[in-house]
Amino acid sequence: MILKKLRPEDSRLTRPLWERVFDEDTEEFLNYYYSVRTEDNEIYVIEKDGDIHAMLHLNPYVLQVGQKEEGSRYIVAVATDILYRGQGLMTELLQKAVRDMYARKLPFAFLMPASEQIYYPHHFRFIYAAEQWKAEGRPGEKLTAYGLLGRGAKGGQVTLSLARPKDCQRLARFAEEILRKKYNVYAKRTRHYYEVLLKEQASENGGILIAEKDGEIRGTVLFDEENGFAVREPVLAPGYRNVFDEAGLHLKKLKNRKPMIMARILHVESLLACMKCREEMELEFWLVDPVIRENNRLFTLKGNEERTVVRTRAAKPGETVQKISVDALTTLVFGYKSVEETEKEEQETFSDEFKKELEKLIPLNKVFLNEIV
Repeated sequence: MILKKLRPEDSRLTRPLWERVFDEDTEEFLNYYYSVRTEDNEIYVIEKDGDIHAMLHLNPYVLQVGQKEEGSRYIVAVATDILYRGQGLMTELLQKAVRDMYARKLPFAFLMPASEQIYYPHHFRFIYAAEQWKAEGRPGEKLTAYGLLGRGAKGGQVTLSLARPKDCQRLARFAEEILRKKYNVYAKRTRHYYEVLLKEQASENGGILIAEKDGEIRGTVLFDEENGFAVREPVLAPGYRNVFDEAGLHLKKLKNRKPMIMARILHVESLLACMKCREEMELEFWLVDPVIRENNRLFTLKGNEERTVVRTRAAKPGETVQKISVDALTTLVFGYKSVEETEKEEQETFSDEFKKELEKLIPLNKVFLNEIV
C-alpha cells in the first residue's frame, strides 16, 4: 500500500472510486466536480498495484475567522473500497492530511460528516448547525423557479431573477456586507466563489434566486429542483426578511437546526490569534493532541479588547497547569457547547480559574459554513 498526494493532472484517476462509493451522485455533478473543483484542490490516495483503493480530497477555501482572513480546507470524498475497509486506511489519510495542513499553519479544517461517529475518534467536533428552510408557493400549485420568475416580474415592487455569471460580483458585494456583520466565521464571498457556486448549483438542477427591490439586491437563496423545490439558508438584507414573500415565494424557517459541519483544530496559535477578549485576560493551558505532536505544549493566551497574543513553551518539571484536549478546545473555541456540557462529553475537568479566564474570551460561535463541497 502506498499513500501519496496525486498530481493535479491525475485527479480523474479517483473518479471510478467516487462512482463506486458515492453512487447516489449524478453524472452531472461529477462532471462539474472533476472539471471545476479539481482545478485547485489536493487529493490524497492509497493505492496498491497502481489501483486507488482509498482517497481524501482537500478543497481550498478562504475564511473570515474573527478579524482575520485565513486559509482552510474542506475535507470531502473520504472513501475506501468496500474490500479494503477496516484496515485503517481512512486513519492514515486523515492523519497525513492533518499534519500537512498543520505545517502550513492552517487554523482548522472542516467537513460535513456522513455520521458524527466516523470522525469523532479523529478529533473532529461539531461547530455549526444549519438552519432548515422550506419553500412554499400558492396552495395547489407546483413550485418551480421559472414559474416564480414570471410572477416576480408582475409584482412591480420585488422582482426575482436567476443569477448569471455577470451577477457574481454584485452577489459577492451583497453577501459579504451581510455576512461580515452577522458572523465571525464564514467562507469569504468573492466573484470566483459565486462563479463556482453557480456551476455547482447547475449540476444539481438548481441555481441562485435573486430578489431585488428599488434596483438593489435584497435577498438571495440557493435552490435545487432534483426532488421538488428545495432551498438552503437565504441571505437577506436587514429589514427585508419577507422580500421573497412579496414575490410569491414563502420561505419558512423550521424550528430545529441540523448539526452540519465538524472541524478539527490544526495550528492552534493561528486560530487563537484570530480571537478577541471582552476584557484583560490571561489564559494558560497544556494542550493534548494525539496526532499533531507539535501542539502538545503549554499555551499562554494574553489579550484585551484590542488584540490577542499567543505564546507557547514546553512545560517545566513539576509544573502544574490545566490540561485540555484538542477535542474540548475545539468545542469551546467555537462556542458550540457550554463549558459544563464540554466537561461532561469529553470527561475532562476544568479549574475555576480556567473557567473564569475562559469566559473573557469571545468565542467564534457565529458560524455560517453551508458549503456542500
